[in-house]
Amino acid sequence: MPIRSLTFSPDSQLLATASDDGHIKIYEVQHANLGATISAHKSWVLSLDFSPDNKHFVSSSSDKTVKIWDSAMRQCVHTFTEHTDQVWQVTYNEPGSKIVSVSDDKSLIIYDCPV
Repeated sequence: MPIRSLTFSPDSQLLATASDDGHIKIYEVQHANLGATISAHKSWVLSLDFSPDNKHFVSSSSDKTVKIWDSAMRQCVHTFTEHTDQVWQVTYNEPGSKIVSVSDDKSLIIYDCPV
């Protein structure tokens, strides 16, 4: 399955990958182990980013959603549904208080991080 995006956690202990099958894979870098496979989105996962505090990561998808995940529990803790087309990129600001996404719907949305 093609990998669309990948990112290291701020402490470089985890590597997250995003794939066309809707899954996010979390690798434990030190031991080169696959730590988890998450059924994350209904369609391609296009972008990933870890929060600066390492507690969460965010994903975006061609299913038009942006999701925030708990890094330890590997569960979705919030879903944004404002976009009307696929969401190509998502990232945190440096303090981790905002998330920004861009979409084929020609919008850029800045969210207050709810967690």
